[in-house]
Amino acid sequence: MTGCSTVRPESAPGVAILLSDRSPAFVGVQREIEKRVSQRIENYYLGGSEASNSAAQKKIQSSEISQVVAIGLPAARAARGLSGKRVVFCQVFNYEDTDLVTAWMKGVAATTPVDEQFRVWKQLSPRLKKVGVITGKNLHGLMEEARAAAHENGLELVHVEVRSDKETLYAYKQLVPKIQGLWLVPDNRVLSREVIRDVMAHSVREGKQVAVFSHQLLALGGLVSAESGYADIAEQVLERLKQTYRDTDAPIAPLTRATIRINSVMARRLNLTLPRPLQGLAHAP
Repeated sequence: MTGCSTVRPESAPGVAILLSDRSPAFVGVQREIEKRVSQRIENYYLGGSEASNSAAQKKIQSSEISQVVAIGLPAARAARGLSGKRVVFCQVFNYEDTDLVTAWMKGVAATTPVDEQFRVWKQLSPRLKKVGVITGKNLHGLMEEARAAAHENGLELVHVEVRSDKETLYAYKQLVPKIQGLWLVPDNRVLSREVIRDVMAHSVREGKQVAVFSHQLLALGGLVSAESGYADIAEQVLERLKQTYRDTDAPIAPLTRATIRINSVMARRLNLTLPRPLQGLAHAP
């Protein structure tokens, strides 16, 4: 971690925001939180070295502010070492893999509501029945949500776990004959940029529908994309901070909105016709 800057120097209580780095995905959430908080805000950034990270962790620990927002996995790991604080983490996909949830530390989902994406996908492709998903281990919460969403929309979800990105493409090729579509989730433990390109290229060759987690992936052959917004993440983080934590609380609060786009070029290639209610989502990458 590097230095700390005070945005609105008012009296405590307030919020300390710890960012993994200054990437747009993290800074975007930080700025939306700042827009919504009238109390004191302290910003901290991970600097990459153990010495600077430890120094900033000590500053947060000694701060009179008791509420901490950790943005990104490295920040969440650092916040896990605090004591006497209430922490909410966000922009962390594989939280179950890192034992982040405690009685005093909860999270906000890193993915859009699955049901919304599946609902649009099924409307666009009524004959869609079997959907595959390939992930690393310890995504029980997300898979439980996805199975419920699939069932609600008349879909069967086929889940395959792999250990690394080197196994992903092989697993997908084995899965292709059994499914009509792939739900691609942002698990960077098993998805490198190269593997994403290979999976998308194979899907196009095999005529498989792919629901993706980024609008940018529509250009690689994705059919339906769903993205979250920084505003929704910030709102759910702040709502979580208001809550009194109990051991029985859900470890992760869901996001409430998704921005969905449909690749009109890919839809035509797959002989799918956009029904009138979905035509406003059409996008030609």
